[in-house]
Amino acid sequence: MMLKFTKLTSWIFILTISVKEGLVEGKTTTKAVNKAIIKTIKVEKEEIIDCYDIYKQPSLNHSLLSNHTIQIRPSFFPEGTKSDNLGTLRLTQTWHKYGSCPEGTIPIRRKGKNYNPTLLRKHHYPRLSHYNTLVTSQSKDIIDDYMVHEYAMIGVQGNFFGGQAKINLWKPFTETNEMSLSQIWVAAGEYKDVNTIEVGWHVYHGMYGDDQTRFFIYWTTDNYLSSGCYNLLCHGFVHTTSDISLGCNFTEVSTFNGDQKDATFSIRKDQSSGHWWVQLQGIPIGYYPGDLFTELSKTATSVQWGGEIVDGKSKGRHTSTQMGSGHLPSEGGLKTSSYFNWVQVFDENNRIKDPENVGKEVTNPNCYGLKIDNDHYATNGYGFYYGGPGYNFKCQ
Repeated sequence: MMLKFTKLTSWIFILTISVKEGLVEGKTTTKAVNKAIIKTIKVEKEEIIDCYDIYKQPSLNHSLLSNHTIQIRPSFFPEGTKSDNLGTLRLTQTWHKYGSCPEGTIPIRRKGKNYNPTLLRKHHYPRLSHYNTLVTSQSKDIIDDYMVHEYAMIGVQGNFFGGQAKINLWKPFTETNEMSLSQIWVAAGEYKDVNTIEVGWHVYHGMYGDDQTRFFIYWTTDNYLSSGCYNLLCHGFVHTTSDISLGCNFTEVSTFNGDQKDATFSIRKDQSSGHWWVQLQGIPIGYYPGDLFTELSKTATSVQWGGEIVDGKSKGRHTSTQMGSGHLPSEGGLKTSSYFNWVQVFDENNRIKDPENVGKEVTNPNCYGLKIDNDHYATNGYGFYYGGPGYNFKCQ
């Protein structure tokens, strides 16, 4: 009886400690982790930002990064970059109103109460039928756990050191447990060996518990089977800036027939270090070390830009989850449909240039669309309008 009581007491003690520990994107805040946290910022709706010592960030616990030396800033300065391409957004996230992280630290958003580890995995890599590499017989039926992924996107193939674009920010409606995102994919490899790095914005209630428009990144080395994750939900991405937090929401988004907000998102390989850097509005956020990847260890063989939604068909019909602004390009251009402007690639000669031989994929044109914008090249560069409402009288 005494033995059972001792065991019970031990379990209660362990449980008590576990409850008191806060969850952080990357790992649990144990005593060792707490020593790495220099400052904690409490944000609205129970959101918490921990300012980690940059040299003690959880990602460095990845088995491939045990002896990693942090690169504080990228070494590249590609020819052809224009300072006026950085979007209309005065870059702020909600947590900025409540404090700032000191120099030498990085902001990490704690996992919320609704954190679900199954969300570490994403979906299949979208294939452009233009390249005859479509995996399924029906392009819209790219299914993951009974969820249909639909796309309106463009892409190129070749050898690249990255891509970027100015992406219009919106807050689309999403049905329960579904998501809507707009992003850039940089990828290499085929089938189970697909490596991707992804950056953009998304609305994902299942991950965050709200409908806010949030900055996100993603990576995988095995076509989403067992590696990679969103943001810092697993080790790998080395965060370097104290100004921007992954998984946090933007304070401003576009309004229908009103002010338009956009921001420049970029994925770029540093040829000196081999790391893949993520930038937002020209700010280096951090990087994925080259050692994490197999197929992306040299160059990307494809770059894609566009929108994506997940359709769970929970109501026995097509979802009403919106893509982009929720309006089709056929309904109008600027201030109506969402857009990508200044769509560009980084080539192997460290030059930034327009994409060539562009492929296009719209998996369900009755629900979501895409139209290349040929009328505003002089002011907006290569770009396109995309998005749609989902369920409507044509989209069943």
